[in-house]
Amino acid sequence: MLLEMNSTSGAAGSENRTKTVSLRLTEAEHAKIREIAARLGAAESAVIRYAIRSMINRLAPLHEADTSGFSLIPVFVEHGAELSRYFDLDASRLERIINGEEKETQQVEKEDLVLLAMSGLAETKVHAKLRELQETSIEQGDLPASLRNYFYDKYIYQTSVEKTGD
Repeated sequence: MLLEMNSTSGAAGSENRTKTVSLRLTEAEHAKIREIAARLGAAESAVIRYAIRSMINRLAPLHEADTSGFSLIPVFVEHGAELSRYFDLDASRLERIINGEEKETQQVEKEDLVLLAMSGLAETKVHAKLRELQETSIEQGDLPASLRNYFYDKYIYQTSVEKTGD
């Protein structure tokens, strides 16, 4: 199904301008949007705009050209499994997206990129890889929290002394 809608352009100074875009949706997706809109008493286009704005907010660092390396870890820790499955991201694509031209001291290690790419796969494979990297045991039902802790401890919450290797 092809659905047309108006969307607000986010450009400064042109906040009231809209642009019409076309989306391809399955009948099932359109039915869900219609049901959500009816329940909220809103237009279908408002539900779609909400979904788009919500996604843009969750993935905000990805549209900031100067954000790379460690700064992108939270996006991929929180939404990596979903992104990996939907966009079929592998470790080499993640390396280009995350590390790009980042200076070496701020880059995410290749084995960690492999772990991020695996997060969209079977939980047992991710569990085994994380256990290998951490060299400690992990509670079976606690994989999402263990992944989050591993990446945040290693890349986000490190002291500046540990990051520079002093």
